[in-house]
Amino acid sequence: MSAHKPSFLVDAMLGNLAKKLRLLGYDSKYDSSSDDAALIEAGRRQRRVILTKDEALTQAAGKAGVQWVLIRGNDEVEQIAQVAQKLGLSNFAVESDSSRCVSCNGRLIPIEKIRIFSKVPPGIYERQQKFWTCSDCKKIYWEGTHFEKLQEFARKLNQRLS
Repeated sequence: MSAHKPSFLVDAMLGNLAKKLRLLGYDSKYDSSSDDAALIEAGRRQRRVILTKDEALTQAAGKAGVQWVLIRGNDEVEQIAQVAQKLGLSNFAVESDSSRCVSCNGRLIPIEKIRIFSKVPPGIYERQQKFWTCSDCKKIYWEGTHFEKLQEFARKLNQRLS
């Protein structure tokens, strides 16, 4: 990935994009309720790039000196490719040690397997060796069957950008 990883502020229309960016390791706050002025102020104050489908919001953000990316279409690979092209990002990967919580954007930290014994289904506990917990909401993660699908998503994204 690029030396500098931007942080994002994702507006109400792009919740799934925020989740994918989090899985790719990007700090991505999702805001489904703020008005344009509040989003712009948060973007300015927190130095976040606003991701939106709202052209009026991009114009207002630009006037306020806040970086933005106008997202077109609904395909998530294409949406992240638009962000990557505008910001010069490349080499995407889904890595549990750098991903963020899809629910709250918290950091994922490794946790000893024995500490989550009663918190995951027995079959998961038996099959998996590595677990992570969200630093904020405490949700538990592991590299289950979905992990390969996420790796394929990252491969498609990198192919799209090459």
